[in-house]
Amino acid sequence: MEKFNVINFHRTRDFGNKINATFEFIRQNFKSLVKSILFIAGPPVLIASLLLGSFMGDMMNMGQASQSGSNMDVMSDYFLSVSFWLQMVLMFIFLIVSSVMTLATINNYIVLYEEKQSNAIEVHEVWQRVRETFWMYLGTLFLFGLMAMVVYLVLLIPFVLLAAISPVLIFFGAFFFFGFIIYLAISVSLTIFIRGYEKLGFFDALARSYKLVQGKWWSTFGLLVVLYMIMMFSSYIFLMPWYIVTIVGTLHNLESGVVTEPSSTMQILMIVFFSLYYLVQMILNTLPNIGVAFQYFNLVELKEAKGLLSSIESIGQNEPPAAPQDEHY
Repeated sequence: MEKFNVINFHRTRDFGNKINATFEFIRQNFKSLVKSILFIAGPPVLIASLLLGSFMGDMMNMGQASQSGSNMDVMSDYFLSVSFWLQMVLMFIFLIVSSVMTLATINNYIVLYEEKQSNAIEVHEVWQRVRETFWMYLGTLFLFGLMAMVVYLVLLIPFVLLAAISPVLIFFGAFFFFGFIIYLAISVSLTIFIRGYEKLGFFDALARSYKLVQGKWWSTFGLLVVLYMIMMFSSYIFLMPWYIVTIVGTLHNLESGVVTEPSSTMQILMIVFFSLYYLVQMILNTLPNIGVAFQYFNLVELKEAKGLLSSIESIGQNEPPAAPQDEHY
């Protein structure tokens, strides 16, 4: 039987070691972590994915109706109907709830692992933490959305002024606009985990994330880009069958010269593919979230040496304190 070695969060890691630690954590905890995600976040994710698949199917129907040019009134009635707006509201609600539940499940699992120093974590333990922190995570995402809107509106003013002065300046304005947005997003990327781990208020966690990331912005940016790219490419594999079926159907319409509505089989396949895609994406969300956790502990150790001090106070532990490492990134 393979010996279980607890991963020590409280140590410095260079870029490659953080990637390796992320995948090692997933390997150690795959069964119990995925089980927790499926049991806790699975139901709202399933409902959200079914609504999303149904919505995409309706949009495809409307698109082909517009190509035929004979059902414009049907399209207008659909977009103004109560069922359309009810579907949109329910889809939005369940997408938000599923995102919060997934995020809360992953972060609380990481905290439990760090507390118990074991991967023997039961679903009911994670569920209890998720219930206690659900509104905190929901409020954090809401405040992030509100803050993003404010930042967007503030940055939009100089962008419009530059465009009014000269169209050439639009390029520089757009470069500054998106650059500053990315800079802020990376600087506060640790906020959600800090709130769950340190139990700080939103603005305190925001300031702490900004302080920790300073001087290590590029390593944080690189880590998140790599992990999000892996997540997106892996999840899009499960959408490839849908793209293939859609392209084949479109080519068939072009060859026949007659635009037909997607069959019931096509609509069912679309719902299945999107449900599978969203479910896989939910599980793959563990990658960037676990990476953020390792980056948080790495930066805390680099700047505050909390793990080193704790190790000194409890001499005799199995793993000696790790010497700080410079990130060559």
